[in-house]
Amino acid sequence: MQDATVLDLDAEISAEAEIEKNETRDAVLLGTQAVRVDTHLDRLPPGRRKTFQKVAALAKRAMKTSAEGDNVAAARLAHRAWLLAPDMALTNHVLGLMLYNLGRLSRALDFFEAAWKIDPKDAEIYQKLGLVAWKLDMLDAAEKFYRLQYRLAPTAVDAAINLGGVLRDAGKFEEAIEILRTAIYAHQDNYELWNSMGTVINDSGDPIQARTFYEEALRLKPDYGRAHNNMANIHELLGEPALAIPHFDAALKDPADAMEEATMRHGRSMVLLAAGRIEEGWAANESRLNPNRAQATLFTMKAPMWDGTRPEQLRGKTLLLVGEQGLGDEVIFMNIVKDLLDAVGSGGELRIACEYRLMPLVKRSFPQAVVGHHMSANVEGRDVRVVPRLEDGADFWTPMATPLRSFRNSLDAYPTDAGFLVPDPALKSGFRAQIDGFGSGLKVGILWKSLNMNARRSRFFSAFDAWEGVLKTPGVDFINLQYGKVEDELALARERFGVTLHQPTEIDLKMDLDKVAAYASSCDLVLGPMNATSNLAAACGGKVWFIHARSSTWTLLGTDRQYWYPQTRSFFGSGFRDWDNTMKRVAEELAALATSRG
Repeated sequence: MQDATVLDLDAEISAEAEIEKNETRDAVLLGTQAVRVDTHLDRLPPGRRKTFQKVAALAKRAMKTSAEGDNVAAARLAHRAWLLAPDMALTNHVLGLMLYNLGRLSRALDFFEAAWKIDPKDAEIYQKLGLVAWKLDMLDAAEKFYRLQYRLAPTAVDAAINLGGVLRDAGKFEEAIEILRTAIYAHQDNYELWNSMGTVINDSGDPIQARTFYEEALRLKPDYGRAHNNMANIHELLGEPALAIPHFDAALKDPADAMEEATMRHGRSMVLLAAGRIEEGWAANESRLNPNRAQATLFTMKAPMWDGTRPEQLRGKTLLLVGEQGLGDEVIFMNIVKDLLDAVGSGGELRIACEYRLMPLVKRSFPQAVVGHHMSANVEGRDVRVVPRLEDGADFWTPMATPLRSFRNSLDAYPTDAGFLVPDPALKSGFRAQIDGFGSGLKVGILWKSLNMNARRSRFFSAFDAWEGVLKTPGVDFINLQYGKVEDELALARERFGVTLHQPTEIDLKMDLDKVAAYASSCDLVLGPMNATSNLAAACGGKVWFIHARSSTWTLLGTDRQYWYPQTRSFFGSGFRDWDNTMKRVAEELAALATSRG
């Protein structure tokens, strides 16, 4: 926290809005009239009431001015009030609100905290403290503030909704459900409560039950944008992307703010891809770059950005291709590098800024390109991607997914060759010798989770118990390719399943990506979800069976397989998280493969 007794208002006004780290999905947001000024009078000693009248008038003018859309003038009015009485809760409260409206979240938090310390009995201030902490992804602090608000105002609907949302994001689903159940019982006609309960249940992994709550929210308010957005997500999870699109269209008529709109537009683009509307989907997917979206990759580049629509612009030019999003996505999107080399031609130059651990593999795979790595700098609490040196002299730059608009806008535009990255042949030979030493069976590498297993993402990965039938397949030697902490799963396989997962040696499965690519593509088969390792195996031409939580993931492009990697297969069940049927199919197919090999 900075010192709330010092404020350079001009600097705060001229600075860019601070980017929010958390979407705060379904939160009750702050309005421009979010401070009830007159209630502060009752908690003031008589000697301060004359001063209060002056600052109260300025505070009311500030909120009225903000409501009219002039946040800068509103902040100046609030600052004048604060200068008159910097030790008064009201002035700190209102100035914090005006800084919040300017997008200066961290400084707003400073003044909200100052107001809280002066007047800890003001329930309204906990709402502000909680929301800003939540937006800054300070979940423990947000929970603390909302619990205090809930204690002071137990019938406040916004307190229940926001506390439930923070508990949900922290993975405390049972607590969130109990808070919202109590609130719904008392306010059965409140559509926001029904919607919030649906989101908690959906994030816990039960979209079918969640749909019931969203339907009730829409019955109470048919044009409620958030519930339409959430219904769209439910349809996508359940393998019904075509049904999701109309809900996204309805949602976009009623976004709560710019961040919510950006999130909705990105979600709609992913559903278009999942529905097989590929050209339209890639065009709409440029919404992923909107800085109002919490997960957007931000860039600082000197050259103009190529938007991916006219490849002829690139002929003879120097193009900088910059990796974005996660490591697995970066590997997938390397699929278009050969197309870009052809587009710039012999008179041009392609530069690739990739994740630094990928550099040896990318250099070997594309010797015609200049390969370096991107870096991230922290600006206003968000990572901003930079590419020192490589961007000097570039005619254009483009994020790695943007060229898909031109080069992958229909299924027949995807490659038919197995693999587009080239693993080190010497490493492959050495690792294959190691693998052959594990036994005489089919050599199958497995992985089962992501390194980032937060409450929301964990829905898309099966519990390790679900692998029992697969791991007991006769004639197979299984190899652990899962990075991160795996000791518990290895022990479970050994002690409960009676199966040894062989451990690779001379390799760090997280950091040594050139070795991982060689090792994984040396296996006879790799099984697992789409993550960095399985994508590397497939991109290097390895045989991979992808295991999906749902049938409508965007990478399938409305089909039943990954067109990015023609030698791979995809397995999924009916609806969402149908692990029993999915893993049963994998076990049956694996047994057939092992038998045919023998």
